[in-house]
Amino acid sequence: MAEQIPFIGAPRSAACCRTVEVIVAQLRRLGQFQAGGRLLDVGCGDGVFTQELGQGFAEVHGVDVQEEFLARFRNAVQDNPRFKVANMSSAAMSFPDAYFDTIVTIETLEHVADLPGTAAEISRVLRPGGELLITVPNRWFPFENHGIRIGDWEKGGRIPLITYWPWLHRRWAIARVFTARDLDRLFVKHGLRRTGLGYAWPTFEHGGNPFQKHLKPLFGLMRKCENSPLRMFGSSVVVRYVK
Repeated sequence: MAEQIPFIGAPRSAACCRTVEVIVAQLRRLGQFQAGGRLLDVGCGDGVFTQELGQGFAEVHGVDVQEEFLARFRNAVQDNPRFKVANMSSAAMSFPDAYFDTIVTIETLEHVADLPGTAAEISRVLRPGGELLITVPNRWFPFENHGIRIGDWEKGGRIPLITYWPWLHRRWAIARVFTARDLDRLFVKHGLRRTGLGYAWPTFEHGGNPFQKHLKPLFGLMRKCENSPLRMFGSSVVVRYVK
């Protein structure tokens, strides 16, 4: 069955400070982030993650297709010449081959229209020996967090268990979910090798769940789950590749 075209997502703003803290910690645990090189954030949104992860890099690029969020990013870094922000498709980037030392893409691949093209472009602009760090929604998390669309009817928020029926999810969900093997199928053929795998569990900072405010005290328990035998059921897969 045909996959629906994913909808464009919203960025994780600075208001979701715990989410930024958790994801950055996961990425830094897996990655090397060698100082002095070039960093690219694919799907940078308003640049909250880009600015945090870009510390120590000589050149930091962020690309996205949502001008509203890019304008916020440009405003935030207007006095810092290390940062370059562009409205650019992830499947047709204008950078030279092998240009970046580190590429990150955070909760973005589930939304792009041309997923194979995006994987090919990311691989093209990553230098040999460079690292790619990805976070995406986890197929083994028991909720679809973006909602579903059936014909003209749409329901946002969290939909339980549909992620466990891939054929149904591909038909109805408005964003993708992934396993680590799904990501391998996208990137290994372009010469990348997976060197790290982790899972991020919920932070309870986002909308879509009326019980969210009551679940916030479970934040500490979620962090323990990330290092437990249950870690593979987290809300996001976190993967590192080396070219």
